[in-house]
Amino acid sequence: MDASKAELPIGYYLDNFLYLLDFVTDRYADLLVATERDFVRGFGQFSLSAQRLYVRLALRKGPIFRSDKVEYSEIPAVIAAVEELTLGGFLDAGDDEDLTCLLGLLVKPELVRLRPQFEGLSRKALLVEIAASISSEEFFNFIDFAVYRPRRLEVLKVFRLLFFGNLRQDFTEFVLNDLGIMPYENYDIDGMSRFFDRRQKIEQALVLDDLAEQADARISANDRQWLRSYRRLLPVDLDPGLQRRLDKINNRVARQLERLNDHEAALALYAETCSGAARERSVRMLATHLGRVDVAIDLCQQIIESPEHEAEFEFGCQFAERLARNKADALWQALPVLPKLDYPIQQLNLERRVSERVELAVVRHFESAGDRAYYVENSLFTAIFGLVFWDVIFAPVKGAFFNPFQRGPADLFTPAFRIARADALKLRLQELSSIKDLRTRVLAVAEQKAGITNPFVNWGHINLQLFEACFERVPLRHFHEIFERILRDPRANRSGFPDLIVFPLVGDYFLAEVKGPNDKLQANQIRWLRYFSSAQIPHRLVNVEWQ
Repeated sequence: MDASKAELPIGYYLDNFLYLLDFVTDRYADLLVATERDFVRGFGQFSLSAQRLYVRLALRKGPIFRSDKVEYSEIPAVIAAVEELTLGGFLDAGDDEDLTCLLGLLVKPELVRLRPQFEGLSRKALLVEIAASISSEEFFNFIDFAVYRPRRLEVLKVFRLLFFGNLRQDFTEFVLNDLGIMPYENYDIDGMSRFFDRRQKIEQALVLDDLAEQADARISANDRQWLRSYRRLLPVDLDPGLQRRLDKINNRVARQLERLNDHEAALALYAETCSGAARERSVRMLATHLGRVDVAIDLCQQIIESPEHEAEFEFGCQFAERLARNKADALWQALPVLPKLDYPIQQLNLERRVSERVELAVVRHFESAGDRAYYVENSLFTAIFGLVFWDVIFAPVKGAFFNPFQRGPADLFTPAFRIARADALKLRLQELSSIKDLRTRVLAVAEQKAGITNPFVNWGHINLQLFEACFERVPLRHFHEIFERILRDPRANRSGFPDLIVFPLVGDYFLAEVKGPNDKLQANQIRWLRYFSSAQIPHRLVNVEWQ
């Protein structure tokens, strides 16, 4: 369904807004302060038109609006609603707003009328020139419209944070659910499992959001001085649950310092970071730009001993070996050796049809020989995984779910996902003691949950006939091996699967990664092929040349 064409009930946005306020008030009543409680109480006293107008403006990109651009068919008495909101302290005329922001309301012809002497300039240049020579009084005397500025947005920010768990998401999530485009799982959300369990944690999350906005602006401006002094802004006694949020900001700032060749400052900031690419970036800087090869090798060994994920382990092994060899250091002989990438290769010379994908050309080739071949890429085994572990994925783990509109738990792509659910995951794998068990669970969950959002299941690619072929030909051990690797790093390992699964006329099955002319294997594809070799899962690389 097209969200832009589907019809929503009149005032749907207010219903969603009230739902958010009620949800947060009910779940976090003990953590809200007086201004936030006053917001809910005051908003509830407005008329329907006033409530609708406030929500319309608060959810639009602002922070200010001109009255001749505010017109909604479902709000017939806008002026009366404006007066009501202004008296209630939820709207004002923006009298103290920044002049550049106020001038931004004007189109170019209006700016030229305001300062005819600058007529030949672009709109951007006009704004700069006029802002330097105008007062607020002159601006408001010049305009023939009123200015509307919704207030208490900082309070609304707290409600959004508590509802979504972050400030990236918005009310689009409600709309998608209302339209049936993205129906969400009905998981449990209770006070015992809430992420924000004390007021200090809320305040720290708001500080981090502000810090992220500052960092993005300074990075865009290449403000070296601010970036170098960024470490002084780092919060102290940060709640451990917020560390990954801070790490993301640190990594962005440190990466920009690298681009500015300020490697010492970048290295110091990476040292403050507990996750992400910080260690890899540090190793590269130490070896390449700072000449501290021994320190770089030591850090590689730390990575090898306790990698965050498989890609980092591979980097640590390969980079340490290269550094040690260049130094003629015997250390490289003691480093772990990655298994040699060894896979069967099939060469095909095929006729090319107009607009046909190379993968589908290979499917056609196998089917012409009587085999069954399916173009599945990342949709087959991930879907089976998502169906097998559905209830575990959506289990009520502390801090996993903030609201009813999540594709999956908040910790899904972190190491905490497997740790927090270790017993349930282990039990589920034990329960799958036969292909019959696997088939029964997958088909039952697919029927029960059809269409509901799951980060591993693409319902448009679900093919029950293909599932049945898999249950008939793929050994249970292979499913277990693939599930185990996905669980190690759900973010990275839900992609990189071979393009095709092929069921030969004679034999069991094999997975085929297809590459056309000049196409190369990607890193995550190489890791899957290496894993298939070690797990003895049948696979091959199919190289295609066109006739």
